[in-house]
Amino acid sequence: MLRSAPASLPHLGSGGSVSQFRGYRVSPQTEPAPKESKIHLRDLSLLELREFVTGHHVPAYRYRQLVSWLYCKLANDLLSMTDLPLAFRESLDREAVVHASQVVSIQTSNVDATRKFLFELSDGSLVESVLMRHGKRATVCVSSQVGCPLDCVFCQTGMGVFGRNLTSGEILDQVCHLKGETGEDAGKIHVVFMGMGEPLLNYHSVVKAIRVLNDPEGLDMGSRRITVSTAGLVGRIRSLADERLRCSLAVSLNASSDEKRRQLMPALSRHSLEEILAAAAYFHDRSGRRVTIEYVLLHGVNTSREDARLLGKLVRGRPFKLNLIPYNPDKEGRFESISDEEIDRFVRTLLPDAPTVTVRRSKGPDIDAACGQLWTQSLARTKRPVQESRDSG
Repeated sequence: MLRSAPASLPHLGSGGSVSQFRGYRVSPQTEPAPKESKIHLRDLSLLELREFVTGHHVPAYRYRQLVSWLYCKLANDLLSMTDLPLAFRESLDREAVVHASQVVSIQTSNVDATRKFLFELSDGSLVESVLMRHGKRATVCVSSQVGCPLDCVFCQTGMGVFGRNLTSGEILDQVCHLKGETGEDAGKIHVVFMGMGEPLLNYHSVVKAIRVLNDPEGLDMGSRRITVSTAGLVGRIRSLADERLRCSLAVSLNASSDEKRRQLMPALSRHSLEEILAAAAYFHDRSGRRVTIEYVLLHGVNTSREDARLLGKLVRGRPFKLNLIPYNPDKEGRFESISDEEIDRFVRTLLPDAPTVTVRRSKGPDIDAACGQLWTQSLARTKRPVQESRDSG
């Protein structure tokens, strides 16, 4: 039921050095952005954008007008920014673009109206984002990488060929487009970095994007409305805590022992569960925000009473909340779905040791938009066979 880990596995360092996964070199500090003939305005920090505008010898308030068009009015082109002088708009249009991503397809779930968006980037790369509704609240799930270099055995995204990191502007393009899709609820969106890729392997771009999300001149979003989900990169978690950004953290644990985690998440076997949870506690100490510990429930793999008891001991007395995620089946049928009875038993065994426990029912499973399902049908041409993915080192 549980496929075995490769015999030789790369290790992920906690610092800023380049790490290797399945033959791809990935730097958590840099972003291999495609070369553009024009400046992508959302790639600029707000300070860089201010300097760009003032370099055109226009009054300083033109910067505030431009920012409002980018992040409040969600404009798609520069010439439509009618309160800017025509000569200035034409100059900007020659030098820059508002967005560098185009929506090429949208799928809508028949189950819960969740929508999955396929974006084509300027170099032809493809990424997926998801828009979910929870009553009047909307959540947008954005990607940070083209594919993922990690090889978590329960996740479809990691089975595809990894491409590159996204730029901060490509991340913000997703947020702005999906925010526009929410219509009158645009001011109530939540952004979760839970799409394709490991956000903390694209550290620089993700942090730069969050600064724009946080800034009152940008999207003005606080900690309760932004969540970064990581597979557990200890050094990067601590670095993120030290950035003092307004965001929340979710850590994908998925195992109650180091040995089982090595089987499920082989590329991240360097750090123990205790080291990962200590880093999560450090984030809480620096941010004041409780950390969500995510645990994908894989029937017969990590769902025994002993697993629940061990997990409860790991989180007992710590500033965490547990989020249990029933496994969303893939096309290869590698794991079985967990029953409601098994979920209830797991939760009862966790209590009273565990802190707050919730069960997340994923949305959009019929369009492969649920947790762990991104990069399936739309990117099938680049997917690798299960056997090859398993045996790659």
